[in-house]
Amino acid sequence: MYKLNKDSIQRLSDNASIPQAEGNRDYQQFLQDVKVNGLTIVEGADVIEPDYVALRTGVDGYAPTGEQFGMQTDGTWDAHIADVKTRFPKTITGGTTIATVPAWVQEEVAKVLFAEQLQAYKVATARLEAYVLADGRPELTEMQDTTEYVVDAEGMLVLTDGEPTFIQEEVIVQTAIEPLEATVEVTTYPEDIDAEPVTTIIENPEITQDNLERAEAQAVVDATPAEVKAV
Repeated sequence: MYKLNKDSIQRLSDNASIPQAEGNRDYQQFLQDVKVNGLTIVEGADVIEPDYVALRTGVDGYAPTGEQFGMQTDGTWDAHIADVKTRFPKTITGGTTIATVPAWVQEEVAKVLFAEQLQAYKVATARLEAYVLADGRPELTEMQDTTEYVVDAEGMLVLTDGEPTFIQEEVIVQTAIEPLEATVEVTTYPEDIDAEPVTTIIENPEITQDNLERAEAQAVVDATPAEVKAV
């Protein structure tokens, strides 16, 4: 449980005072706790309601002594006193209430959740972009400029849009990787030393793990809100 104060957050388990500072570890834990458990673990700040005495003697109460002397002279003093007593009757006994949890708490938690979803989305999409082990990947090439220029029969530079034209060559930009074997043989040896070993054929464990990880990554992508994907 946490208690909000004017300038800090109080952790009730040990009465630690936590500043609302992004770089503070306890503050980040506070946001994580609220993200998991909701606002039910946060209590708003105490709101002290003044009693009639404090109100009558406050800025909206009785006029300063000097002004009251003037009121006594011009005959308005009795009306002033009556007005203050009417506005702040003795039935106002004051007390302490609990304020609602301010909006900034939920807003900060939403920022944390957004950042976590974005990071998870990036990791998941990167995982899905990796080649499928069962399929392998092809070799890819592209034409790239060399450091040499194209010249004509007379040895003059050939220009393109006013600039010298480089000789190009085909460059491998992605090496080929063969697909993994779809299945592997697994031999088990019974405890009975006289029994024959048993060989079975199963799906290649590396392919199984690859498919599992890809499915988990796709689930993350599917669950990511559209506003996170749009970043």
